[in-house]
Amino acid sequence: MTQYDESVEQQRQILELEKQAKRVVGIDTRYKDGLWYKQTVDYADGRSVTEYRDKRRATIEEHYER
Repeated sequence: MTQYDESVEQQRQILELEKQAKRVVGIDTRYKDGLWYKQTVDYADGRSVTEYRDKRRATIEEHYER
C-alpha cells in the first residue's frame, strides 16, 4: 500500500487548493438609488470576481497576488 502514498498526497494537495479557491474572503456591494449596481467577491486563492447588475456589462474575473 505504500506505493500509493505519493498519489494520495498529490490528491490531498489538489483538494486543498480547490477548497481554498471556494473560500470567500470579502464581498463588496455598491448601491445607487436603493439598488445594487456592482458586486465584487474576493476569494482566498487571489481571485476577484466583479459582477454588474446591468447584464450588458460582462462579469470580470481578475487574479492578484497576496
